[in-house]
Amino acid sequence: MSRAPIFKKGDIYMSCDNSRCGNTPCKKPMCKKKCCCPDLICANCHKPESCEYFAKGRVQATGKEATLQDRVRMKKAGRANLYSLTPPFPTSNFLLELSNACNHACLFCAHQKMKRKVGKMKPEMVESALRQAYELGTRECGFYATGEPFVVPELPEYIALAKKIGYTYVYLTSNGALATPEKIRAVIDAGLDSIKFSINAPEREMYKFIHGKDDFDAVVEHLKYLTQYRKESGKNFKIYVTGILTRFTENMRGTYFEKFGDLVDQIVFKLVYNQGGYMPEIEHLLKCECDTEKRRGCNLPFDAICVTQEGYLSVENADYENMLIVGDLNKQTLKEAWYSDKMKEVRQMFMSDCLDGCICDCCIHHNDAPAEPLMPEYATKNDDIFNDKLVRMRIKEAGFPYSKLVYVPMAADIVHPGHINILKQAAKLGRVMVGLFSDEAIRSYKPEPYMNFEQRKAVIENIKGVTYVVKQETKDYSDNLKRFQPDIMVHGTDWRKGPLAEVRQKAIDLLATWGGEVVEPEYTQGVSSTEFKAKVRKG
Repeated sequence: MSRAPIFKKGDIYMSCDNSRCGNTPCKKPMCKKKCCCPDLICANCHKPESCEYFAKGRVQATGKEATLQDRVRMKKAGRANLYSLTPPFPTSNFLLELSNACNHACLFCAHQKMKRKVGKMKPEMVESALRQAYELGTRECGFYATGEPFVVPELPEYIALAKKIGYTYVYLTSNGALATPEKIRAVIDAGLDSIKFSINAPEREMYKFIHGKDDFDAVVEHLKYLTQYRKESGKNFKIYVTGILTRFTENMRGTYFEKFGDLVDQIVFKLVYNQGGYMPEIEHLLKCECDTEKRRGCNLPFDAICVTQEGYLSVENADYENMLIVGDLNKQTLKEAWYSDKMKEVRQMFMSDCLDGCICDCCIHHNDAPAEPLMPEYATKNDDIFNDKLVRMRIKEAGFPYSKLVYVPMAADIVHPGHINILKQAAKLGRVMVGLFSDEAIRSYKPEPYMNFEQRKAVIENIKGVTYVVKQETKDYSDNLKRFQPDIMVHGTDWRKGPLAEVRQKAIDLLATWGGEVVEPEYTQGVSSTEFKAKVRKG
């Protein structure tokens, strides 16, 4: 008879006899466990529902008895009963974004790039959403999303309101820096059932690097007070800590238990991922070495409700620029939004695994494909969603190795061996971003291009070694260099003389301001697009 998985304090792995898992030993020398997966799921299949622990119904995913780990696993577990255009209204997974303001700037979080107007939810919207969801059968609610809940003074009042309405489980997630003893007592006394501190490094210096704030000591003191107040008050609430693991912290799990093991009910680890699709740079700058996931499971369109601070229904609680809005609760009921045509459209996309053009595709399939908002009238335009400058510069300043960004400007109207040579040289130095001249930029110093920008872009982005293609509006590279701050710019030696000589010096000086450099491979002799065009014109 197979034994159930064993979870014990201080052990972040699962021991499982499931034949489909196989208990594959971890290949990392530092790991002595049978499975190496911080989500406490099978190391091979990564599907918790395939384990006997799930098959026998031993997971309690709702209510006070559910552990935080159970809740995390169920969010991406395969649950065929949910997958419908009209699934039952969720009984849990109901989040209210009281505010999209945050006091931290975590390295992996898109909040640092957010351009959406910062605000907080109107009290009447809070009450309306709570009452509507309750009438539809929801019994659990959380007060967090893209912001820090403790920035909202009315937080205790909203918790008390939820409990008065009848919610059986009310919870929140905080970075803990603003959770002073006074604020802790207020939310606990209001009826909070669980509180989770997101602590993304277990020691001060690394915490400062990851969170962007030197608040580690204060957070530890606030966590200690939580434990103390639970003993003093006799109140029955859960205390959790989560750690979002990056390549910088994936080997620090043991330190978490040393620091916080005696203070909390459970420590849960999550491998960093591109939540909401807004942080594709996670793949090449932050991803854990042990992360081999190719496709991420997601049940949010079928089993979760997130109301933004503006009063919109979003598919995802990490919807920083409102690109995943499916309804406006200022104009329609929660039920109408949940069963709206737009929401059904999203569910169909998930059921057919065809997310092209939706930012969810970037999260589910680990890519950085172009995306458009579901309802443009509610979204905030942000051209820097796929710009990794902020994360890359922080890693560089901290002195850690990283994948460098290499900028290669070109017109590429007629692609020849010289272009291929330049791109090959650039690819050896890092991830290649081609700054492709616009039609107007080409006309400013060359004859009319044969191919328009979109045609040239289609060619260049399919050349091996090219990671990104961005438009360069003028022959002066300054705007794009300032915007993306590449580590290296690659250009052939042909620009040392002629119409681009002045531009060259300007680029060298500009790159130097952030420690960048210009690399100049020797110009490929005997090939020139200008000469090709001249020959064609002569017939």
